[in-house]
Amino acid sequence: MNAWRATHSHLRAVVAGFGLLLAGLVLGRVDLVLLASPFVLVALASQVARPSSVPSAQATDGALTVHESEEFGWQAVLSGLPPGGVVASFHPGQRWLDVEPEAGRLTAADDGVATVDTALRATRWGRRRLGGPVVAAYDAWGAWRWNPEPFPGLQVTVLPATAPFDSSAPAPHPHGLVGMERAGRPGEGTEFAKVRSFEPGDRLRRIHWPTSARTGRLHVTATYADEDAHVVVLVDAVNDVGDSDGIDGARSSMDLTVRAAAVLAEHFLRRGDRVGMRVFGAWGASFVPSASGRLQLRRLLDTLALVEPGTARGEDALAARQGLGAGTLALMLSPLIEPASTRQVAMLTSAGIDVVVIDTLPAELAEGVGPGTSNQDALAWRLRMLQRRLERDQMISLGIPVVTWAGPRSLDQVLRDLTRRSAAPRLGRR
Repeated sequence: MNAWRATHSHLRAVVAGFGLLLAGLVLGRVDLVLLASPFVLVALASQVARPSSVPSAQATDGALTVHESEEFGWQAVLSGLPPGGVVASFHPGQRWLDVEPEAGRLTAADDGVATVDTALRATRWGRRRLGGPVVAAYDAWGAWRWNPEPFPGLQVTVLPATAPFDSSAPAPHPHGLVGMERAGRPGEGTEFAKVRSFEPGDRLRRIHWPTSARTGRLHVTATYADEDAHVVVLVDAVNDVGDSDGIDGARSSMDLTVRAAAVLAEHFLRRGDRVGMRVFGAWGASFVPSASGRLQLRRLLDTLALVEPGTARGEDALAARQGLGAGTLALMLSPLIEPASTRQVAMLTSAGIDVVVIDTLPAELAEGVGPGTSNQDALAWRLRMLQRRLERDQMISLGIPVVTWAGPRSLDQVLRDLTRRSAAPRLGRR
């Protein structure tokens, strides 16, 4: 257990006071004795008032899960402090973490208890351990200091932000038993289909009284069944292009990819669809089976928080199909920098899977302003951007929709086109 220790101020008062006092007595100089008197008196008073009891401290620990831009706090409670005691606290700075107050805080003790609060704000998704704060307690004279045992830093999982995604476009190929997508067959649902004659088993609340009164026979309103769709979000984590300054600053390609994946997953899950996820290019997270509900959204967000781009390489790391069948809507989010990503799109399309490619390369980089600083790097980047543009045009000419991610409603027109196209016959290779 740590004990109270003298501060530098107390040591300076002792050395300066008694040194000047000794020099004044030896040299017979009254002025030195007068200069030494305040230091000696303060040193003696501080020594007499030295705290005898050792305080105790309790602090926030464990694991915490928050969203990007969400504020959370760290708190420490120190008890057993001497009268007039003061607690100084400082939380070390860390990238993608805002600390308030940044310069630390002084907290006065009330009845021997001081509560230290530090406001924190995470600015980028991911899982990280925050540095342990530094806390010290002082007596009323500032002559004695007590440091508690080092506090462990918080283990914080920062989930990507899920901005509202307002889209009225349906997903193609609805199938299943629940959901908000309109099926191709009549059944219990919410969307009107037609008015037909009453049949045994029809519910009375379905009776259409105007038509029944006009014809003299009972008629009911028929609706289309409500079903769900199978949506798979494919996350390209092979490369992270650009610099990231958190949710309030510049965004890299991985920032756009992860946040767009979170928004799309939440949107389709709210509609009652089944959503799964494949992450290729990162070892920490790779596969989330399709399911529905709020718990599935939490699984998907946890998986996105674990993504570490560029940790897996090779063709095995780019295998995105993994048992997906025809009728699946695959949303591939990729900056389209790795040529193998384009090959994945061709493989999925040939299997009869509807693929929507969502381009997540930042606009300033897509215009040809490369991340390199030398002329050679800038030229290489411009050549890669020309090749990338050619690959995009080839996918579009083959009927594969390519959309640049621009937030909500980016996919409205594409999903409507896919829904109309799904009704037409097509060939699929098994």
